[in-house]
Amino acid sequence: MVIVFAAFLGATLVVVGRSVAAPPSVLANDVDVDGAATRWFVCTIGGRPCGRMLESTNTTASGVRTVETDLLLRFLREGVETESRVTSRMRTDADGALMFMEIIQHLGERPLVASWRFRADGVEETRSQGGRSETTRHPRPASPWFAPDAAMARVMADSSDEPTTLRVVDPANGIVPVPVTYRRLGTATMEVEGRRIRGVRWEIRQPDAPVVVEIVDAVGATLSSRTMLGAGLGELEIVRSTRGEAMAGARAGVDLLDAGRVRPTFEGDRIRPDRVGRLTLRITPRAGSLPVFVDAGAQRVRRDGEALLVTVTPGDTSNGPATLDGHLAATPIADHEDPAVRRFADRASRGAESSGETAERLRRAVHRHIDRKGLATAFASASETVRNRRGDCTEHAVLLAAALRSRGIGSRVVNGLVWIPAGDRREGAYLWHMWTQAVIDGRWTDLDATLPPDGPGFHAGHLAINTGDLSPASFNRTGTGMLEVFGAIDITILDGALLP
Repeated sequence: MVIVFAAFLGATLVVVGRSVAAPPSVLANDVDVDGAATRWFVCTIGGRPCGRMLESTNTTASGVRTVETDLLLRFLREGVETESRVTSRMRTDADGALMFMEIIQHLGERPLVASWRFRADGVEETRSQGGRSETTRHPRPASPWFAPDAAMARVMADSSDEPTTLRVVDPANGIVPVPVTYRRLGTATMEVEGRRIRGVRWEIRQPDAPVVVEIVDAVGATLSSRTMLGAGLGELEIVRSTRGEAMAGARAGVDLLDAGRVRPTFEGDRIRPDRVGRLTLRITPRAGSLPVFVDAGAQRVRRDGEALLVTVTPGDTSNGPATLDGHLAATPIADHEDPAVRRFADRASRGAESSGETAERLRRAVHRHIDRKGLATAFASASETVRNRRGDCTEHAVLLAAALRSRGIGSRVVNGLVWIPAGDRREGAYLWHMWTQAVIDGRWTDLDATLPPDGPGFHAGHLAINTGDLSPASFNRTGTGMLEVFGAIDITILDGALLP
């Protein structure tokens, strides 16, 4: 059980801070970086420590500016500490035009590295992991667009209080410009390292991401940022600090599973959601509006006043996509073109006579292959998991999705909750979870590789929130949807049909 949360937060915070990664040679041991442009930050969620950030800026005599950031996040998952580190770099010329950007995501044992070199005739993209590297060329994004710092400088130069929307390119989203809306909220004064600094408060919005309220100084450098992550977690806050304060805050003080735990009530008899042939739930918001839940695979959703009625029937399916392109593609996480992933999928599916049989064989094979099951890995790629054979639900879901694509079967992952029994096994709670859906005979079919090979591949105790194709762009969308549900819903189990 769970989640891409640290990965999502890491990618989100790169955008929030507008600055992105110092080279590993400088930051690997958390040594001091010389120069007046070095800035430390302490990170908290709901007032509890969760990490630190280091940002540095260097400008050459010719005006070339490099902004580097190293973000370290630490969380607990049922007492097990998980670490996620995102480092990045952006380099612009004297006119603010983007020359180079890079993001390094330390989510498993081997970092995922993506870099982009902006040339007059196009963009050269290189992605690598574990000694394997691939370079592709793309056309330059259609103008106008801005690097994050150039966008902030532009809106700061405009004295209007009206919102301004600019297309921004940053490492978290790749070379596809994202519309970002800036709105000036007024001035604020902060104390930083014993000095009172006057800044400007900005509301920053972008699609499929939480709203950020940021205070910047006179040159646009971040003093603080605040982001509401959901009722269960509270506010993410990044505040300029001393190096000592930042290092002291780089510890795990937040348990993600506990924050996302939902204990249901029962309107009728107490039943085991994972032991029925059909389950009907009522989802009600604790405050505010009702989150959106996906109607797909085995799950059907309908509005009932201020609540949602959700029915989960294992074996039910839903219409598949009109085209499989996005669900067959290799991505940095679902890297099914890796030779080890291809060999695993070929071996596991040998002799299967249909796509349904292939999918089930792959589900069972993934469960058996990941023989070191635990919560310590943040979010490993399929190629890493197939080699180290370690992970939790995230690694099971991703490896299965990649293996399916390797065999020509469209796939995606589902972010949601799953019933985990406790005590007398009728007690329990819904906890964060990820599983896989495959396109079988043109229909989305649910497959959970964390379930034992000798039993059913899916049960009614799953509650789907959203789906993602494992592309970098899908992280913000699915992550934001999950945040909206953290601590925000109550679940009532209405009834369940007995298994035949």
